[in-house]
Amino acid sequence: SIAALAAIGADVLLIGTGGQLRFPDRHMLRPLTTAGIGVEFMDTMAACRTYNILVAEERNVLAAVIV
Repeated sequence: SIAALAAIGADVLLIGTGGQLRFPDRHMLRPLTTAGIGVEFMDTMAACRTYNILVAEERNVLAAVIV
């Protein structure tokens, strides 16, 4: 599913990991780094706030969140 997110072509991908911050295995991020997409991990509430700020700045951002 990370490869599918990379194919969308955003400049930045925010990943909301639920109620607390969690990091995936580094090898899972390879499709994103290969595509030149920045990725940030944060809890879901922070990801939603950050997404809204970046969209307001007209940035090409994508969010994937766990609710």
